[in-house]
Amino acid sequence: MQHKPFMIFFLFFILFSLSGCWDSAELQDLSIISGIGIDKGSDDVENRYQTTVQIINPSQVAGGQQGSKVQASPVTTYTSTGSTISESLRKISHEAPSELFFPHIQVMLIGEEIAKEGIMEIFDVIERDSHFRVLFPVLIVKGQTAENALKITTPLIAIPSQKVLQSLQSAEKIWGEYPSTRADQAIAKLGEGSLAITGIQIIGDVENGNKTTNIQQVSEKSKLEIIGLSVIKNGKLEKWMEGDSARGFMWINDQISRTVISLDCKKRKDALAIEVARAQSDIKVQIKNEKPVIFIDIEAEGSVLETQCPIELDKGNIIEKMEEQLAKEIKEEVFSTIKATQEEKSDLFGFGEYVNIEDKAYWKKNKNKWENEIFPETEININVHAAIRRSGMRSKSYIK
Repeated sequence: MQHKPFMIFFLFFILFSLSGCWDSAELQDLSIISGIGIDKGSDDVENRYQTTVQIINPSQVAGGQQGSKVQASPVTTYTSTGSTISESLRKISHEAPSELFFPHIQVMLIGEEIAKEGIMEIFDVIERDSHFRVLFPVLIVKGQTAENALKITTPLIAIPSQKVLQSLQSAEKIWGEYPSTRADQAIAKLGEGSLAITGIQIIGDVENGNKTTNIQQVSEKSKLEIIGLSVIKNGKLEKWMEGDSARGFMWINDQISRTVISLDCKKRKDALAIEVARAQSDIKVQIKNEKPVIFIDIEAEGSVLETQCPIELDKGNIIEKMEEQLAKEIKEEVFSTIKATQEEKSDLFGFGEYVNIEDKAYWKKNKNKWENEIFPETEININVHAAIRRSGMRSKSYIK
């Protein structure tokens, strides 16, 4: 009984300290942003940045089609300029029907023009403002503006930014071509040195892509395609890598989940399709004679997916030759990527971190000249072991 007053006081204290739903907001009072784009504005300071937001139209996304009535667009874009990104967003809030809501951003697009001038300042507001979540991927719009890319309507997936996100995930996980770089990862790597950011390109006419008729036909006239890997050095876009060079980046960074590699078969070029279903990469560094030597070991396992030539897969020596050919193809892709980055003096792979782990004293002494002087001349040894585990349901080809 002696503790009864204290318990009553404690219960009241807990009751009044509960926050409840004081900051709740109804869906109709929010403009949910699914995608954001940053472009170069004009040369005058007052309009340095051009910002575009893609806002979801909830009634169109959830309502579905009613009879033969043509729906409105599932998203709407708003664009404005300002001396800072925050100012341009504030101006957009004057046009938008309700308060801008940032936590559901799915992608961030950056126009190529501003990427060439520098993207360092772009991420300041993204990291500083608590309304943003920095887990969304960042892409560079190749040869176009982020505004135009966010205006392209897409079939099958109503919200264009969601379509971009799923295409990026497919390119990374299923085809093993282009990595997904989140905003927080870009922020961390910008402060350390070079990084790679996947690109996206508009295929077709921009004006047609901005119409709902673009998705009301079997073959869309304009579309968005994941393509290319941008090399960012000192915060600026230096060059683009595509095809095998881009996939080489994935091999080195141990980001290959699945991919398909074409091999030559007798006199036919690229007549064999090998699906790599398992891959693992390992990087080690040794310091020899005051110079770092990098060793990359790659193991890949796959199966025969398709043959376009007469070949008997039930013979052991045939499989062995294909394994050698597969290992050679992977090694050439990796070598091509490394050569390109050494020429650009851009350590996209974070080799410097491995050097630091191996010899901190050496790294402390040489880190300031790593990318421009040491990395381009560094010896890199590539070892690939490939194994083909399955030949499919047919061992002998019926192709003569």
